Amino acid sequence: MEKNNILDKIYRELAESLNISKTMSDEVVSSYEAVGKYLGNLEKNLDIKIFPQGSLSLGTVVRPIEGDVEGEYDVDLVCLLENGSSLSAKEIKNIVGDRLKESNRYNKMIDKEGKRCWTLQYSGFHMDVLPSVPLNVKIPFDEQSKNTKIRITHKNDYNEYLDKQSDPKAYREWFIQEMEQTFNKNRQFLAESRNVEIEKIKLSQLRTPLQMAIQILKRHRDVLFSGRKHKPISIIITTLAAKAYNGEENLFEAIRNILTNMDKYIEVDNSGNVMICNPTMKSENFADKWIEEPLKKEAFYRWLSQAKKDIVENPLQFTEGMGVMKNNMRTIYGTRAVNESFDNYTMKNLKDRDNGMLGVTNNGNIVPIENTSVVAPLKEHTFYGK
Repeated sequence: MEKNNILDKIYRELAESLNISKTMSDEVVSSYEAVGKYLGNLEKNLDIKIFPQGSLSLGTVVRPIEGDVEGEYDVDLVCLLENGSSLSAKEIKNIVGDRLKESNRYNKMIDKEGKRCWTLQYSGFHMDVLPSVPLNVKIPFDEQSKNTKIRITHKNDYNEYLDKQSDPKAYREWFIQEMEQTFNKNRQFLAESRNVEIEKIKLSQLRTPLQMAIQILKRHRDVLFSGRKHKPISIIITTLAAKAYNGEENLFEAIRNILTNMDKYIEVDNSGNVMICNPTMKSENFADKWIEEPLKKEAFYRWLSQAKKDIVENPLQFTEGMGVMKNNMRTIYGTRAVNESFDNYTMKNLKDRDNGMLGVTNNGNIVPIENTSVVAPLKEHTFYGK
């Protein structure tokens, strides 16, 4: 238990070092709000709204690996043409793309057309803008009415524009429900610490064990598959992790439980095809490409096996000391992130010791007084030997 508490603290510091900085987060928000305002002013009759989806919406964004020249934040956005339900798939896609190309600013930043998105390149991040319209126009599009399904477009290899469906807002609500107890507790604490109404605290501002576990698992994947093909996609890791999460408040225990149980939520249909369904839209199979490309399936299980070894098994070997553990973690998560996390862990331990919050057990372990029956408090260290 004492080892788990130490690992909990170290992994919390690691998750913080992997998280998007407030400066970058503010820049991303400012940038996508500017895109929304620009498009909205040009197409006022369509009532255009832009909102985040994916890791930016869920609070699971991961800092790019240091030293990776192509490393940058991936920002996923939905561009909703709220009054555009009568438009064809091609019109939905091209209205957004054409307007971005008309801009002196965005014309220099836009990539060639993607299958579903238009991509804008910024310094340090790229923005994938997904054009869409409400699927059901009979009732208002909002969370209160639970009418949040959208119609998106998919351009195939024959240059045909096909209609697809998605529901990122419903997925976000499902994600919250999977960690409801810790979500509510963290939200209440943050609201009180900032002296604001709880409703003003967004999911992306919170740091729950599930969010941090997903960030750590994604970083492990990024390092393992750096420069390699078939990297497991984030939505699969996120979905399986959320399903396996069992409300643990200790981050290490949450990660251990997730890695032990996440593959139990992978299903197989009557035809033998692997199914990792969108929990809010069963017709969407996140593992559909595994059917066409079996190497993607093999890559996922290879990552899962390695993650269990690196995260669950190896860190428990404390006999060689924290220094060896730190060196091992550098190869798994990257040097800068691990150095930051251990530096912060050490600084907080020194502060706790000086404040009389650490003690020594019978077997010599240094632990927080509040978490164990301490034999003796750890004395404050001074440079003059007292």
